[in-house]
Amino acid sequence: MGNTASWRVPTELRSETIFPQPLRGKVEVHSLESRVLAGNPWGDPTRRDLSVYVPPSGNTAGRPLLVLLTGYAGSGWYHFQKGRYLEDSLVGRLDRLIRTGAAPETVMVAPDCLTTLGGSQYLNSSATGRYEDYVVHEVVPWVQKQYGTGPSAVFGTSSGGYGSLVLSLRHPDVFRAAGSNAGDAYFEYCYPPDFPEAFRQIRSEGGPERFLQRVFQRPISGFGPSSPVAKALSVLAYASCYSPVDSEPGRFDVPFDLDTGAIRDDVWSKWLAWDPVRMLEAPEYRDAVRRLAYLYVDGGLRDEFGLDVSARIFAAAARRQGARVDLEEYDGIHSDRGPRYDVMIPRLLSALGFPSPGAKPS
Repeated sequence: MGNTASWRVPTELRSETIFPQPLRGKVEVHSLESRVLAGNPWGDPTRRDLSVYVPPSGNTAGRPLLVLLTGYAGSGWYHFQKGRYLEDSLVGRLDRLIRTGAAPETVMVAPDCLTTLGGSQYLNSSATGRYEDYVVHEVVPWVQKQYGTGPSAVFGTSSGGYGSLVLSLRHPDVFRAAGSNAGDAYFEYCYPPDFPEAFRQIRSEGGPERFLQRVFQRPISGFGPSSPVAKALSVLAYASCYSPVDSEPGRFDVPFDLDTGAIRDDVWSKWLAWDPVRMLEAPEYRDAVRRLAYLYVDGGLRDEFGLDVSARIFAAAARRQGARVDLEEYDGIHSDRGPRYDVMIPRLLSALGFPSPGAKPS
């Protein structure tokens, strides 16, 4: 191959997963006023946007409903934006799956459960508010009534995957299937590694309130798994969900001693009670997991939080209870979530009784 003065861009090789086509379905944005979030201790919004994907035919009656739960520090509407350069959005992926016949037509909704500290874990907490009730008793029934949808599945990544597992175990009558991409589970692996850094950050600022004062006044540079400030903030967010002080709404306990850094067993035990793996030890959740039509769990083999191992542990525990579970592992880090939905979504819909119609010309 000799030298040349110019090069040609091979435009015919552009993959649709990298250069997505315009949506053939549409996104409708509603504004929903929540009753159950009214009076939440932090004064977080009760009126929130609710984005709904409608499939290309426009026919929603009897179609399956996918409920997408966003990861920590995310909001439902994030997934309905246009994809970034060389990256498709999740709604774009779903639209492509439908258009190519890899998935049947479906409706998708993604509730906004963002809190002052970045997340609710989709639980009811006296510190944050009633976000479990918001999803299960307000958002899902509203969409079912508005669009006439059929059976529902819940899915998501990271904290969204966690919420999917927990809400499906607690409400198998609402969600017939659940998908978790790198969802929080087996808490010993996914949370304590961040405790020392969180302790250092909080202690250096003079305590949780002083730390949050700094966060609320200045942007966090490089927000993500490698940011010490982000680690400390996320630990406080999880604490607000797992270890609230019920006698003092809005307040919560952190899982380590603020003077020594040692794990507080009394608080840590409250966290463990919300671990999906340990939940399966309770009779009501053992029964619930058997009632589910299908569970999908996965993780990247280079996940920074070890959540591929957590997925393996949860899958084994669920299978021991007689659940139908698919476990997938892939070469990727925690944020490599997009391509996994191409696998997860068709399987969830098939489990609801809506198999993929087969490949179609694009």
